[in-house]
Amino acid sequence: MEIQQLLSKYMLEISKVDDENKLYYALVGILKRILDFQVLNVLKGNEVIYSEPTEVFIDNNHYIDYLQWIEERLQPTFLPFEDVYVGMIPIFKSSKLLSLVIILTTHEPTAETIDYLQLIAYLSGITLENLRLFRIVDDSRQYYETILNVSNDGIVVLYKEEIEFKNLKAEQILNEHPKLLSKIKENLESSTEFFEFEELQAFFSLSLKKIELFGEERTLVSIRNITTEKEIQKLREVDKIKTNFIANISHELRTPLAAIKAYVETMMGMPMSQEEIQEFLEIIFTQSQRLEQLLNDLLDFSQLESGTLKIKTEKTEICKVIERAKNAVQKFAEEHNVNILIECSNIMTICDPYKIEQVIVNLLSNAIKFSDRTKEHKYVKLSVVEENDKIRILVEDNGIGIPEDKIDKIFDKFYRVDNELTYAIPGTGLGLSIVKEIVELHGGEIKVESQVGVGSIFEVILPLSNNLS
Repeated sequence: MEIQQLLSKYMLEISKVDDENKLYYALVGILKRILDFQVLNVLKGNEVIYSEPTEVFIDNNHYIDYLQWIEERLQPTFLPFEDVYVGMIPIFKSSKLLSLVIILTTHEPTAETIDYLQLIAYLSGITLENLRLFRIVDDSRQYYETILNVSNDGIVVLYKEEIEFKNLKAEQILNEHPKLLSKIKENLESSTEFFEFEELQAFFSLSLKKIELFGEERTLVSIRNITTEKEIQKLREVDKIKTNFIANISHELRTPLAAIKAYVETMMGMPMSQEEIQEFLEIIFTQSQRLEQLLNDLLDFSQLESGTLKIKTEKTEICKVIERAKNAVQKFAEEHNVNILIECSNIMTICDPYKIEQVIVNLLSNAIKFSDRTKEHKYVKLSVVEENDKIRILVEDNGIGIPEDKIDKIFDKFYRVDNELTYAIPGTGLGLSIVKEIVELHGGEIKVESQVGVGSIFEVILPLSNNLS
């Protein structure tokens, strides 16, 4: 076979090799066609990495003195040594020696053969360098994939809003929370860089960053599970709220007790007219009612915490419940110059009338308590509407209102809206959490709309009838 054909065949063979040993096997094959040699060794550094025949090694005294010279010259060289020729064929790329082929032969090759060996060495060097680069790239890919896959954060790369890469953590998170991907795309469209996602009692913090890879724009998404941080934050908030609650409840208990004690001591220590006694007794009665309400709230809260808060349902005329609630707070409303307006038609339903009365009393009391002192005409309007097998009870006022960032917290246990408008208003922060629990035990829901300085609307939605009993 002609040399040109051998070279063509060799180029085809080495284009398919995927490791160094296969390259050297192909190299030995073409060298056998060109040269008649007895032994072939391939050196990498000072180590023999391939031999033909296997495990037959050339004495390094044959070539060791010429290694540096060959590395500088990078040309095939054959030198006589006793009765043989020692051939040294450098496998190189550019000026870099990649490996060195050492052969023993009895015939010195011609100048034309040396030229072919130079070409073969160069082609082999290109292939060998590519193989090593591919291995480096592959090792690097495995290295970085391993690092990315052991990360506690999810990492996603999006290309044209489709997932191009995701590490194992991201795959796990997206499988458990499939809605998260659509949320990512929504925020991507709105150019949001950071957002939080909550689902199934899990919290995630996400960052979206535009990057350029391979000359095109992509989005790097980092997903961090912050559930533990959120839980710690909530625990701290609860601890703070409980501390405030203890201070509030102590104050709430001490105030009526101090008033009762003061008025009783006055009655016991000095002569008083019947009118004065009656006035003092009314004050004492009012303060005792306040104490009773505090204790009832604490009892309800204790049942709420232990899960023992129950309702006893019966057929109930809702307007009568509302009337009793109005009567319970009427004097309180008069003291604050708040007018109570009622709009109610006869509606029969199944509910716990005493618990629903407690809900309405609480909503009316809050509306009165947080009325706007700067307004001349203060009111609380309570209306009841029957709609689509539901009862909608609306308590509307023109009080001080609730800040927008506080609305979603007002039903939390112990929570109170504290600002310059509310700091002097008594309260434990339990009422609305109890209200919410009672409403939900009835299979209903409670909503609120509010605007600071305008007023609030609380809406209680209850089933018209149910099987609760």
